[in-house]
Parts: sequence; C-alpha cells; structure tokens
Amino acid sequence: MSRTSHSPSQLFRELGYFVVPIFSNERELLDLRRACDIALEATRAQSDTKGHTTSSIELLGDPAAYVSEPPALERLTSFVSSLRVCTLLNGLTHKGEAETPRLKKADYYHEQTIRDWDGDWHRDSQFGHADPDVERDIILTTTSLHVRVVLVPDDHLEIVPGSHRRWDTDDELRIRKGPKRTDSQMPGATRITLSAGDACVFHAWSIHRATYRRSPLRRTLDILYGFDRNAGSQIAYG
Repeated sequence: MSRTSHSPSQLFRELGYFVVPIFSNERELLDLRRACDIALEATRAQSDTKGHTTSSIELLGDPAAYVSEPPALERLTSFVSSLRVCTLLNGLTHKGEAETPRLKKADYYHEQTIRDWDGDWHRDSQFGHADPDVERDIILTTTSLHVRVVLVPDDHLEIVPGSHRRWDTDDELRIRKGPKRTDSQMPGATRITLSAGDACVFHAWSIHRATYRRSPLRRTLDILYGFDRNAGSQIAYG
C-alpha cells in the first residue's frame, strides 16, 4: 500500500504528522484571519517587540483585544473547540488517555518585522523537563497535538518523521540539546509545505523547528491540545 493511501491515523502513527488539504474554505479563512489579525494588530500597537520580534502571539490570553469586535472572538473560540477540528484528533492518543482533547492554547504565527532568524530544533516535551528520563517518559506515554491551519501559504515548519515515538539518536540529541540547535543538517528532517486552507496535525513531542522571516507574509493559526489520563488507568507504551 502506498503512503498516499494511508489513513490520517496511520500516517500519524508512522510519521507523527499528517496534512488535510483544503480543511478550511475561503469564507472560513477570511473569518479566522480577521479574528487573528485583530489580536496581532492590537499586540503590535501596544509593544515595540511583542508581535514584531516574536514568532507568535497567544490569541486567547487577552480578550480585551476583541472589545471592539466581540463576534470575531466568538468565531475563533467556536472554531478551536468545534467538533470538526476535534475529530481530526480521533485515534491519535495513547491507551489510557481520555478521548476528549483539552485545549491548552491558541497561537498566531506571523512574520517578524525586524529580523530574520532560524528556530531551535526541539520537542515541546523538553520545556520544563530538564531530566532526560522524565522527558523520555513523557514522550512515550502521553500525547500533545498541534493543529495548524494556514491562512496564507506556509512552508516554515520542519519535522523529523517518526521522532514522536522514540528517543533521540546521538546526532539528534547533539543538535537538540547542544550549542548548535539551529543546525540545518538535522538528519532525516523534512519541510512541510502547506497551501492556504490546509491543516497540519503533528505531535508536539516530535523533533521539529521553524524558520522565521520578515517576508513573505505569515498567517498561521496553531492550536495546541492535550489529553488527560483516564482515572485509574495504567501507563501504557504504544
């Protein structure tokens, strides 16, 4: 069976990501972009750095940004909690984890206005977990998922396929935790090229990074979901 005939869940098990072409239609893209741009414009107006040198802003952290246009916030929150989005995550968790996703945050990735820079290779699991044994356990027993919906074409994301289901190789660990975390020679890495309206679901524990540029325009909605463990469940590796 060719890779193109694999189901999304099969692709995810193998690669740690899958792409849904044209997940959002033109009308929805316009609504999402309007909602996200309101927050970005407010952030840039209030700060000389945040929204300019940062790679993303958090969309739901300051409802005051939407005080002049509450329906935009309502459309955004309805989208990130919608059954259509959450259904993308069905069957992607470990045994013992709840099926219902828990929204952790929603970010808006944008072009920088001051400088270009290359992001560090990382797993989201490393943040707050310096002990490698703790991080390894997190990777092998829990699930955290990004859903990215691109509002304009986006090829910034790079990922190491399959890294979500195992610990680092020596070369990967040398780059991810070493002094050259932006090394362009990460073994096996692939770049994800998305068209406007496409969605990409990928495991937050995968080894990945992005490159950040002043141009072209970047407008990407990133929603992060976690999954609680069912009461009384045992840790399962799978």
